[in-house]
Amino acid sequence: MLAVVIVSFIVSMQTARAEILLLPIRSVVVTDGDAKGVASLYGNGDNYVTDIKVNVAFDGFAPYEIELDDGYSPFIETFDFGGTDKFLFCASQTGGSGGYGNYRVYALKTDSYKLLYDNAADSTLNTFDAEFLPDGFMRIEAMQSGLTVDVRYMDDIFFDKIFAPDGSLTGEQPYVNDVSFVSPSLDSASGVWRLVTYRSVVAVAEVNRIGYIVQTLDFVGNEFVPTFTEFSIRMQHPVIQPRI
Repeated sequence: MLAVVIVSFIVSMQTARAEILLLPIRSVVVTDGDAKGVASLYGNGDNYVTDIKVNVAFDGFAPYEIELDDGYSPFIETFDFGGTDKFLFCASQTGGSGGYGNYRVYALKTDSYKLLYDNAADSTLNTFDAEFLPDGFMRIEAMQSGLTVDVRYMDDIFFDKIFAPDGSLTGEQPYVNDVSFVSPSLDSASGVWRLVTYRSVVAVAEVNRIGYIVQTLDFVGNEFVPTFTEFSIRMQHPVIQPRI
């Protein structure tokens, strides 16, 4: 009798746990023309979430699932990026140093889906080169265009490891990291959302973030393409003292 009670208790606990895990983290309304449905985000865990997936169910159609990368704070939302219907934006955080995340955008159909943006693929296909120039400057280039940045605002500890007292180079060079953060951004003039991506540029040590390459991506045709690129400086001090 005791064994039966224990087995019954274990089964009950497993059933209760399964019921808890089946509760969606978040659900959003999705459309495909006149068809409407719901996309629901699922995963296991309270802090670091594993087995993350999106269940897509359109009214009158068989549901399907999209598997996502594990991570912290998983999130989904739909945005009007200028397509026929709103796209599904998916995000989660890796939790590693540097503030990296997983970001994807999908076009959803009643019985299928298409990946339109993936930050890992963006990092591989859309690359930047950076190099220091004498006297406290840095050159960033991509696809036969680029800009020169005055980096004399850098902390002395790192600046002096890159530039000698006479302004010549010591041999240290900058490194452009992969895309670490992606955010939808509303164009208030058109009412259409865009993607904004961030890549940090570091030198000597990861903590020495010289700034970020910030790209704006618009949905054109059937893909997201860069339409504007800038370099954003995260100032550590409110006043820049000129170097002599």
